[in-house]
Amino acid sequence: MQRFELQAVSQHIQRIILPCGVCVYLVQGTNGAVLLDTGFGIGDLRGFVESLITTPYHVWLSHGHLDHAGGSAQFEEVFLSQADFALEKQHNTWQRRYDEIISGPDGAPAGFTAQDLQPGRAAPYSPLKANSVLKLGGAQVQAIPVPGHTAGMQVFLIPEDRVAIFGDACGEMTLLAKEILPTYVAALRHLQVYQDQFDTVLRNHGTFWSDKRILQDNLELAEDIIAGRDAAAPLKMMGVSGLSGRPQEHPGKYGNIFYTAARNVCW
Repeated sequence: MQRFELQAVSQHIQRIILPCGVCVYLVQGTNGAVLLDTGFGIGDLRGFVESLITTPYHVWLSHGHLDHAGGSAQFEEVFLSQADFALEKQHNTWQRRYDEIISGPDGAPAGFTAQDLQPGRAAPYSPLKANSVLKLGGAQVQAIPVPGHTAGMQVFLIPEDRVAIFGDACGEMTLLAKEILPTYVAALRHLQVYQDQFDTVLRNHGTFWSDKRILQDNLELAEDIIAGRDAAAPLKMMGVSGLSGRPQEHPGKYGNIFYTAARNVCW
């Protein structure tokens, strides 16, 4: 079973494409590196990462969902926003990850067996503090909190490469609980403070890339949803009924938001 594909993204950033339509990012400086997210936990991600680098490295998670934190058990110290500690315990069990892989839209990867899936993390996480900066030598990574998709959601800024990794914070279909929309609007406005430091937006799903205008377009859409000006198109995603802020086809605009009135939804 072919598990990992490596792509160069910029001077310091490599993308590691994992099974099940998700990727993670490795940022390498002269003195250190950082792995950003760990996917579902299929295969030996740690061994693959350590075959690529010769420096010490950190592991930072954008948020606690199973397709981002699923491989964290392989690493001794992993940093995650404390706001997502409880979510991770609920969302990232071995059985839930296995069931999600088997029942995913494309089915399980060819050759996948239960033995390919890493165990759940037993060790505690280290708290990833808001606006933490990791200096790697020639490059740095800053964790910018963008609560919405989860309470602890982080965007990673690499200013030397003029890249921001939005992940699931702001994308082609950002999943949100309706009650969190005012918080999300404030978070996107705060993210705009940094927009002069990046030209490229990276994500962890789909095409793994978005036009930078997605930030402004999704901010405007979130404001329209709050004001009741959106398309409010009925939609069901991952077993949850809700509404899509824009129609499926929305030429001239980037991004979309799926929102639900369900409380404490755990995607």
